[in-house]
Amino acid sequence: MKRRWLVRLALLIIGFALLASAIGIFIFQRLEVSEQDRIIRRLPFLAPLRATEVPFRIPTPLATASLDFSILLTPDALLATPTATPTPLSAIVRVALQATPTSAPTWTPIPVRYRLQGVQWEPQKFNNCGPANLVQALRFYGWNDSQDMVAGALKPHQQDKNVSPQEMADYVNSRTNGYLRAIVRTSGNLTLVRRLVANNFIVLLETGFYDPDTPQQGWIGHYLTIIGYDDNIGKLYNMDTYKNETSLRYEAVDELWSHFNRVYLVVYKTARERELMAILGEHWDEDYNRRYTLDRAREAAAAQPNSPFAWFNLGSSFTALGRYLEAALAFDRAFSLPEPIPFRIVWYQFAPFEAYYRSGNYQQVIALAESVIESAKGYVEEAFYYRGLAKAALGFWDDGYADISAAVRFNPNFSAAVRAMNLVRGRQLP
Repeated sequence: MKRRWLVRLALLIIGFALLASAIGIFIFQRLEVSEQDRIIRRLPFLAPLRATEVPFRIPTPLATASLDFSILLTPDALLATPTATPTPLSAIVRVALQATPTSAPTWTPIPVRYRLQGVQWEPQKFNNCGPANLVQALRFYGWNDSQDMVAGALKPHQQDKNVSPQEMADYVNSRTNGYLRAIVRTSGNLTLVRRLVANNFIVLLETGFYDPDTPQQGWIGHYLTIIGYDDNIGKLYNMDTYKNETSLRYEAVDELWSHFNRVYLVVYKTARERELMAILGEHWDEDYNRRYTLDRAREAAAAQPNSPFAWFNLGSSFTALGRYLEAALAFDRAFSLPEPIPFRIVWYQFAPFEAYYRSGNYQQVIALAESVIESAKGYVEEAFYYRGLAKAALGFWDDGYADISAAVRFNPNFSAAVRAMNLVRGRQLP
């Protein structure tokens, strides 16, 4: 009798162990690949269970086959103007508004190689790529906010997938007592980056990224703090918050940078603002930079008609100028090409949401938002924000308010969502 009881107890224990293992495996396989990798470092025997990239795809807009996308590639007007950096593409700039040409600046030659001195590596904590890169830039100028302090302001929830360049610039401009400033521009080039570095300015680039150590993770967004260059071997050096100092060939950087419309963030001492203005030239003016970016995006889409990144950048460029119908059409093209754009791109860039919302395509906003909520496991507050706006626009005010409120609870510093929540509560749309 005692032996039979022991056998039953052993079977019960084994059963519980198997059930716990099954539940653990179930939970583990539904974690983000990056989270799985953190666990595997401590429990290597789980490596065979690591997932490959989930085959999410951004929802394809309906009826795109009948649309004429070529109309988006027609320039608005022609005007010959110089640019802030001497690149071959800059001889003619097509702009919507006429401006008075200015004389081209005379550049002092920069060294063939240069390295910033005193940039300290800040290893990023979980999901802290943006805050850690900003800490590196701030510390270069002697401003010592900690990574936890920066992250607490920019992404109060640790799981938040994204901090935008503009959010980082806003942090610098509001929290350094006027000692430091930061600006964000698009359509940069490596000539400009090298000139900025050679003049001791810190430049952050937002790029696509494929980690060779974790290829199963697929494409993600990533920031690079540029600390030097060498024209002799054609390489940029950067302080990578994930891997410490690394280097990339110019062409590799440019390709990955193009995934984010070549956006760049410059952090600088306020006392040196005139020097930065001289280097950027007309690109100091945000409106000029947006119009210039649109023309570069048109050129890229015309040259690479099957590139989803090129059409995505074109949509982003139209959105920045408030041309939402054209932007939505460009995004339709980006999302309907045979080569799928990485689904995570809308974890970091929200121009498609804005374009579809402002052009009245609320169902596409909701479909796009729900795909992000599913793929990011609810950790992109902007998806809830835009789904809430779309629901409210369709007359589902309470549902819209609930979504926008969820975005605010996730990130109380999300000022646009706070304003929208108050408006939607009063049955008004932003």
